[in-house]
Amino acid sequence: MDESEIIRQLREQNELLRLENEMLKARIRELEARLAKYENAHTPPSLRRGRNLKKDKTNKGKPGQKVGHKGMTRPLAIPDSQVEVTADRCPDCGAKLNLPFRFESKVIEEIPEPQPVIVTEYKIAHYICPCCRKEVVARDANCPHEGKFGNNVIAQATLMRYEDRLPHRKIQDTLKRIHGLALSPATIFDLTRRAGEAVRPEYDAILERIRGAPILYVDETGIHVQGEKHWIWTFTTPSETFFVIRKSRGTNVLIEVLTRRFRGIIVCDGWKPYARFTKNLQRCWAHLLRESKDLSEKFGEAVPLHEALKGLYESLTKSLECEPPPEVRMNIWQSAREVLQHWIDREYLEVKVRKFIGKISNGFDYWFTFILNPGVETTNNRAERALRPHVVLRKILGTLRNRKGTAIHELIMTVLATWGQRGLDCLQMLTIRLAS
Repeated sequence: MDESEIIRQLREQNELLRLENEMLKARIRELEARLAKYENAHTPPSLRRGRNLKKDKTNKGKPGQKVGHKGMTRPLAIPDSQVEVTADRCPDCGAKLNLPFRFESKVIEEIPEPQPVIVTEYKIAHYICPCCRKEVVARDANCPHEGKFGNNVIAQATLMRYEDRLPHRKIQDTLKRIHGLALSPATIFDLTRRAGEAVRPEYDAILERIRGAPILYVDETGIHVQGEKHWIWTFTTPSETFFVIRKSRGTNVLIEVLTRRFRGIIVCDGWKPYARFTKNLQRCWAHLLRESKDLSEKFGEAVPLHEALKGLYESLTKSLECEPPPEVRMNIWQSAREVLQHWIDREYLEVKVRKFIGKISNGFDYWFTFILNPGVETTNNRAERALRPHVVLRKILGTLRNRKGTAIHELIMTVLATWGQRGLDCLQMLTIRLAS
């Protein structure tokens, strides 16, 4: 075999190896992208693969109550009535019993037997006003404007749907079992529509208060409508929560909900639309520390970075516990920026670590807003907690069926979340709104 033939074969082998190398690289990128869904800084522990194996290896504790744990005992209820349980004869020999030598007290809590539906006929009077000659129709608060089902039926069906997270057919079975009330899933859906219409004025009022909030916690998560990806946004404060569902995850949703007149501080994660909407931001430190910890477990050069960020965060939160005056806060703010800038300016070899440093640098002006503004929290955990009921509903429902169902979801979940924050009875509040 001459030299030219050997060179040709080597070139062919080289080309085959190059093609194989490209295919393997593409496959690696694909697998890394799939793996990133389960192994990244923001994946909840419940979705991390191999978590049970890791737990089994490291968990040396035993299940159950720990030594020294103070137990909780449910307080005894106050009896509504008393029943004396007596006997006349001995069950073994049949002898007649004398007076009891003692009584044992046993308090039992019981629910009533399933109650049948109460059917009421309303004879509604119509009048002609002697002054303006208009027809006047008498009104009873317990008689709904629409349909043949009362306010309690509407309220209970709505709470079963959005508080208890039951599908329509489960609500149908529950109402049939407890009250003998036969309703179709379509009727139950329509009952939630009526509840949504009843609370719409409160929904609009919550929106107005959200727009004027000095501090607002915002987040979003995916949800499907007719099988298409949408986003449910939450805007929350300590006393109210507002939800909208939109196909967009962009700045236009923030403009629509908050308008350009919004002047408050938004506490959020690092999603870019927030910075496009306003410069009054507080970036979430929980996200930052989770990501730095994740990197420190993979790359040695990220370990001191994570420890420095964690130490900075702990020292800042501790220094603000005593509510320092504005001039002290300004000094703390300047020192914190200098420390963070020092770690940004260092040299890093790993690409992922440099990318993380780029995220920190891009949001540099938003990490320390909480120092200068008392009341601003360091994380957007408040907004994430507000989204958790929707995540549970998303797993149960799969997808919202249409725009009407989406609007009902927004209305009902907004008022229920807000009432819950204020410690109000949701059943009582919803019944009042339906009767008004």
